[in-house]
Amino acid sequence: MFDVFASSVGIPLAAEPVTDFFGLHITNSMIYGLIMAVIVVSLFTWAARRSSARPTSKFAFAVESLVEFVIGLGEDNFGSREKSLKYMPLLLTLFTFILFSNLCALIPGVSTINVATAEGQVPLLRAFTADLNATLAMAILTIGTVQVAAISARGFGGHAKHYFTLVSKNPFNPTNIFIGLIEVMGEFIRIMTLSMRLFGVIYAGEVLIHVVGELAGNFGWAATVPIYFMEIFFSCIQAYLFMMLAMVYIAMATTTEHDDHPEDHSEKDPVTPQRVSQAT
Repeated sequence: MFDVFASSVGIPLAAEPVTDFFGLHITNSMIYGLIMAVIVVSLFTWAARRSSARPTSKFAFAVESLVEFVIGLGEDNFGSREKSLKYMPLLLTLFTFILFSNLCALIPGVSTINVATAEGQVPLLRAFTADLNATLAMAILTIGTVQVAAISARGFGGHAKHYFTLVSKNPFNPTNIFIGLIEVMGEFIRIMTLSMRLFGVIYAGEVLIHVVGELAGNFGWAATVPIYFMEIFFSCIQAYLFMMLAMVYIAMATTTEHDDHPEDHSEKDPVTPQRVSQAT
């Protein structure tokens, strides 16, 4: 029974190839990620068809509540509902896809049902977020979107000034160049932290379940139950954290000088005793 819930062999660090497609290695994490993508798209399509001003479907209402929750978070960070709606599809997709990938990896059979390959027996499915290549791809997509959004909001020159601020009349000031290079390096550090954090937590959860189950022997199925609940909690936290960091990065990148220094309307709309009396 334990072999169904957790792997009886060691957890490999890298995803393992299951088959080839025109010379391209198809790994077990890629198959799992494709299945998760189909499930997420199908569920949202189903909810969209049943959505209405007063939805009668509980599932459609739950999805609408989730969408409104993400939009509300976006309003708090972007400062406007319009801007939140603009980036909501990306943020909602990241959250739901990562959440489903994390949670469904805990279903019995994932990482435990093996298939025969040229390299031996390998698991047919493995958590997409437990593959560093997968989390790195999502991090590159996120930071790439941040850069595109920043250029769209500020222009290429305005976005470049974010990194290489002219601190003197000499644009080739060594201090300016050094600080700019550090800022550029910070974008690559964001990619690494986004990908490594998600991968590290999910992979460590797989290893923890395996180790606790092996140490408990015949009672491994019972000993891993508390670990499963802990992994459910961390799966939700990691999905939320990835989405929130992406949201904050986009908000910071698309903030313009006008947003930082709103106009002072005190001279255009002076407060007079008559206006105060009307307001009261």
